[in-house]
Amino acid sequence: MKAIIEFNLPEDQEQYNVSTRAMDWALLVWELDNSIRNLLKYHPEEYKTSTEALEHIRRDIVEIMEEKGLQFPV
Repeated sequence: MKAIIEFNLPEDQEQYNVSTRAMDWALLVWELDNSIRNLLKYHPEEYKTSTEALEHIRRDIVEIMEEKGLQFPV
């Protein structure tokens, strides 16, 4: 079985980018899940507030996105 997806570029550039970078986004989520798991398992008292923990997670997201060359849609 084959599947062919066609895009009209440049009009569909954003959809094309989403489609071709899907595995990178999936890996970002996987790395983020592992990061959260490690924080919960090995460093549960590291953050005094949920705000601090969420700020840490946001930093992780930005760092992983930069490593993978990903960016949020405009």
